[in-house]
Amino acid sequence: MNNSYKDLDTTLKNLPNLKWLPWIGENFFNIPKKLLIVGESQYANGTSEEEFIADLAVVNDIDFTRNMIQQTQIQKSYLHKPLNNLLKALFVKDKVNNGQLWDNISFYNFIQRPLDYRKNAEIGKPERPLVTDFDQGWKTFVEIVKILQPTDCIFIGVEAATSVERMMEKLQIKRGDRQMWPKINNASPRTIDVFVSKDCVKVSFIKHSSKFFSPDAWHGFLESEHSDLIKFLLQKPQE
Repeated sequence: MNNSYKDLDTTLKNLPNLKWLPWIGENFFNIPKKLLIVGESQYANGTSEEEFIADLAVVNDIDFTRNMIQQTQIQKSYLHKPLNNLLKALFVKDKVNNGQLWDNISFYNFIQRPLDYRKNAEIGKPERPLVTDFDQGWKTFVEIVKILQPTDCIFIGVEAATSVERMMEKLQIKRGDRQMWPKINNASPRTIDVFVSKDCVKVSFIKHSSKFFSPDAWHGFLESEHSDLIKFLLQKPQE
């Protein structure tokens, strides 16, 4: 994350429902094709209450998202399967320099509160976002897009698409019609164009790439919807 964005961080910190500062590549505002990747949720976990509280303290750091990208995508300290699989789907067998790549893209999580990954005693599985979380997520998304002004946006997961039209109407954001495409890898992708400012943002929703996800199966769809973006991100930097 470039320190020259300190003034921008002041603006971001003033957004009422933004818990974690988004990762913003060093070159993000200097390039014509701008990709915003939107994850779904951030979880806290632990095998004991003490471990959970300690993990939650780490997750609650305002820089957690940025630290996660630095550690998983640049330093390769540990794996982030959803992001790794998404990048494989975008580029298939084309080799990319991760440091260079992440200088050119941005990332944040749609649900801006930590969820409990421990198995709930009543439902026997980790906590899931509520409808109100997704509704609030769209409000925050609009504010993020106003600031970052991406050209392309890819959501990891399709659940947020359910409320996109309703919330764009509520927030008085011009939009196209949401399209649902034939199933790929047991999930139906969705696409929609939104006009938070005067320019169109091409938004795609794909199957959550954490598990049971086939990068090869999804590449064709992503290439068809974001071909110019992919070509741009594959370009080698000029000497």
